[in-house]
Amino acid sequence: MEAEGETVTSLCVGEPDFAPPKCVLDAATAAMIGGQTRYTAVTGTADLRKAIAEDLKSRKGVEYNPVTEIVVGNGAKQCVYQGLLAACGAGDEVIVPAPYWPSYPEMALLVGASPVILETSVDDGYLINPDALD
Repeated sequence: MEAEGETVTSLCVGEPDFAPPKCVLDAATAAMIGGQTRYTAVTGTADLRKAIAEDLKSRKGVEYNPVTEIVVGNGAKQCVYQGLLAACGAGDEVIVPAPYWPSYPEMALLVGASPVILETSVDDGYLINPDALD
């Protein structure tokens, strides 16, 4: 389809198809040489959470407390599942915007909730349209 000039939105694995920038590689190397090779706090290091808060403020104009409002995870699926474990249970319904990663409805079922698939559209940038929630 792409070869024919059509726009194709890839919904494949969220792994970058490019190497990390040199500054990231340099920072990781310096951290390892400096002895930062042990497990961190489950929520992420304080410095990383502070940097995320600063980035969100500068890029998106939103403010979060890095101590109480930011948690670092190792991927979206881990974070989504832990959020469901913390907030949902038997009898709850979980809205799963479509298109979705195939494991998302299963995660809702694993915590005892019922997944409710909500179709989204390219016209809305695949975001939930509040009118669709009625």
